[in-house]
Amino acid sequence: MRIKFETSAGGLVVRRQGQAYSCLLIGRGMPRVWSLPKGHVEARETLEQAAIREVREETGCWAEIIVKLSEISYYFFQNRSKHKKAVTFYLMRYLSGNTANHDHEVDEAAWFPLPAAKRALKYVNEKRLVELALEYIEQEQPLIPESIAVPQAAGEQR
Repeated sequence: MRIKFETSAGGLVVRRQGQAYSCLLIGRGMPRVWSLPKGHVEARETLEQAAIREVREETGCWAEIIVKLSEISYYFFQNRSKHKKAVTFYLMRYLSGNTANHDHEVDEAAWFPLPAAKRALKYVNEKRLVELALEYIEQEQPLIPESIAVPQAAGEQR
């Protein structure tokens, strides 16, 4: 069987308020399936550029890369073809924006406290990324400055 290879990039966007950390998740479908924002790398685009663009498009928020977290690879079937997808994820810091401004590809974008995000995420590999982010934060907390003002979408309560 022929395998189609795909390359994507995405981000685990965190914000800090005091000692509390939260991250951005995207939700699709009903019941909601929560995941991290990610998408295909376009022509002449680096992994980092794709991650920043995809986060902006799918969450409505701007973020900057702090560090590469990990690469996840998995297989799936679509239209009778086997695909192997490699997704590079970055730990990112929230800069600005509002989750109400996400694009049409997602049904909802929302902030979750990190422990709640780990529980909400559907995929085990993405849950592991939250663990890696928590480990990084424990070691490098001063590198993630506190957010001054964080706008929320109307009715958002996570």
